[in-house]
Amino acid sequence: MTSYFIHQIDASLSEDLEQLGTKPKFWFTLRNHRTLFKADNRETGEDWAEVIAAGICELLGLPHVPYELAHDTRNDLPGVVCPNIATKPRALVLGNQLMVEFDPEYPAEDEKKYGVRQHTVSAVAKVLETLDPPPIDEYWRPEGVCSSAVDVFIGYVMLDTLIANQDRHHQNWGAIREGSRSWLAPTFDHGAGLARNEPDVKRRRRLDAGDRQRQLEAFARRAKSGFYGSTADSRTLRSHDCFAKWRQIDESAGVFWIQRLGGIERHQFAELIEQVPEARMTRSAKEFTLELLLINQRLLLSEGTGIS
Repeated sequence: MTSYFIHQIDASLSEDLEQLGTKPKFWFTLRNHRTLFKADNRETGEDWAEVIAAGICELLGLPHVPYELAHDTRNDLPGVVCPNIATKPRALVLGNQLMVEFDPEYPAEDEKKYGVRQHTVSAVAKVLETLDPPPIDEYWRPEGVCSSAVDVFIGYVMLDTLIANQDRHHQNWGAIREGSRSWLAPTFDHGAGLARNEPDVKRRRRLDAGDRQRQLEAFARRAKSGFYGSTADSRTLRSHDCFAKWRQIDESAGVFWIQRLGGIERHQFAELIEQVPEARMTRSAKEFTLELLLINQRLLLSEGTGIS
């Protein structure tokens, strides 16, 4: 099986720096498009997590930012590249900005991403109701019961549950705005998913355990979401509980995405994972990631439709 193509990027071609976030990032031109390079300077697997998650989005038909592997040759840093999704006159408006537009009391400080108890399922859903669904593209085609911004976002939350993405804070979703119109932005920034920073020794211990399935299922169920159930809660909802709460808002959309998930076969997940070069992703990480996806898929299907 061929490996993912790795773009060789020279940081001297940087046109300007991206200030958002903590990792080295810069904008440059690739294929005549404004493109962002985001480094995995700690080599924790954020690069392969982004690329695999993007591949899963494609399988699900979710509107998403495409990510590809890259390498900054000037600074010898692995990373990913992705295109600008909001070229002028459009602009990306992040979730915290949307929330404070809707509720002036919302704590929208850019430096505070976590522990914002007002980032509840119901509050975010109300904001999403003011947005149009994402523009049609090669991955996304609105279909019947799944045609609103809320419906599509339920798919984003299912994705988070599937890949154990615990980082859907209020700056990791947003809207594309042009004039007076705003669309839900494609899903982006999944580098915290797939347990990418779990040490190999712990991965191996769970994979080799006599009660392997129980160990892996317990691990999968511990994943947290980026949403609170209510402002009175001291902790965010666990990932599977969060998806269940979003499904209550629109059951038909939840079923729509669960059915999409049920159409993905083991070999399709495996192919996405196996294309990552082993210099970027160890064999234990590949085996663990596949098992994590399969367990979360099974849990979602059994919780959602009774499919086994």
